[in-house]
Amino acid sequence: MKKIFLLLIMIFFMSCPVFADTTAAVQNLGTFKTGECVNLLQSGEGFTSCNITSIHDPTSEILIKDILMTKRGTEYNYTFCNTNEIGSYIVNGFCTNTTEVVVWAYNFEITPTGFRDTYGFYIIILGLSAGVIIFGFWISDAPIVILGSFGLYFIGLYILYYGITGLKDPIYTWAIGIIILMIAAYISIKSALELIED
Repeated sequence: MKKIFLLLIMIFFMSCPVFADTTAAVQNLGTFKTGECVNLLQSGEGFTSCNITSIHDPTSEILIKDILMTKRGTEYNYTFCNTNEIGSYIVNGFCTNTTEVVVWAYNFEITPTGFRDTYGFYIIILGLSAGVIIFGFWISDAPIVILGSFGLYFIGLYILYYGITGLKDPIYTWAIGIIILMIAAYISIKSALELIED
C-alpha cells in the first residue's frame, strides 16, 4: 500500500507543469473568456490622443488597424469584442502629446474559461479520482470505486463545457472529454454490476 501511495505522489509531482514567464518585453493585460469583450486600456498624463495601430489574433492575422481610442480623464479605452480564437492577442499602439510620441504594446490571453494554466486543476481532480478508485479496488468495495468515478464524470463534463486551456482545437478537447466520460461510465457500470451480482 505504501508503495502504491508513494508512486501516486511521485506521478502527481512529476506531471505538474512548470511555467516560465516569457513575456518580459511585452506587458500582459490579463486572461479573458472566449467571446467576451475586452477593455483595452492605456493611461498617461498629458497625452492628447492614443491610437491602436493593430490588433493581432493568435494566428497573427490583423483584426483591427488604426483605431482612435476614447478618452476618459487621463485614461484611453477601446472595447474589443472579436475574441473567438483561443490564444494570445497582441495590441500595438502609440500615444502623443504636443512634443513626443510614446509607442506601446501588450498582449492578452483568451481561454475557454477565462482562467490561465488550469492544468493543475485537471491533474488534482484526476489524481484524486484515480486514488479513490484504486483504494476502492484495493479494499474490494464497489461503492468506493463508484464514488471515485464521479470525479471522472465531473472532469469529463467540465472539459466538454469549458475545454482545456492551451488546446486550441475543440475536436481534441471534445475527444478527451468523451474518453474520460466513457472511462468513468465503464468503471461505474462495471462496479455497479458486480455489486448487484454479489
